[in-house]
Amino acid sequence: MVQVIEGKDRARHADLFEKLFRARYETFVVNRRWSLPARNGLEIDQYDTDQAVYFIDIDKTGHLQGALRLTPTVTASLTADYYPHLSDGVVPLRDPLIYEGTRYMACSREKTPGNNRRVKARIISAATEWAWNVGIGHVQTIIDAPLLRSFKKVNSQTFALGSAHPYGGGKGAPGGGTCMAIRLPVTERAVREVKAYGGLETSMLPESCFNELTQPQLRNVA
Repeated sequence: MVQVIEGKDRARHADLFEKLFRARYETFVVNRRWSLPARNGLEIDQYDTDQAVYFIDIDKTGHLQGALRLTPTVTASLTADYYPHLSDGVVPLRDPLIYEGTRYMACSREKTPGNNRRVKARIISAATEWAWNVGIGHVQTIIDAPLLRSFKKVNSQTFALGSAHPYGGGKGAPGGGTCMAIRLPVTERAVREVKAYGGLETSMLPESCFNELTQPQLRNVA
């Protein structure tokens, strides 16, 4: 089951968040060689706010299998703050109905294509269900450009906000590559598609999550 925790409750889950921030350090700073602020083996940035919502997949042994952070774009948008050139300007990058996904990780214990697919599906399914239930219209994120096709397999309505651009010095530089901004519509169809992608038969959200949602109800959900 995926745990859903808001940033304002971080102190109550200190051990879990230390595990999360350490996994982020290993994934993004050590393995991907991104230039990110880090201290004592933990990667924490300015978007780890009280309003952030974290989706954390922990297995029965306590191993962190995957994670994703969603933030309200009106106050915390990596795209709007640092990568506005990834958008063609047709749609606003900040909107109350749009949240931004960042720091996505899939860290399955056995790194096989099947395990990675299931972890990806659990995390994205939980985030999509949560977003649908609180009335969010889209989740936007920045991805490595070659991954667009794989995101369309998860949510066929996914679309790019603009053209791809190099980052970090480009593909040949340490920590560099080619990225693009995309949006994933949050619809009932999207919820069904992501579950089908991962072969999921039940909700990835804990039952209590639906009773404890504190984010604004942006759309009335039947």
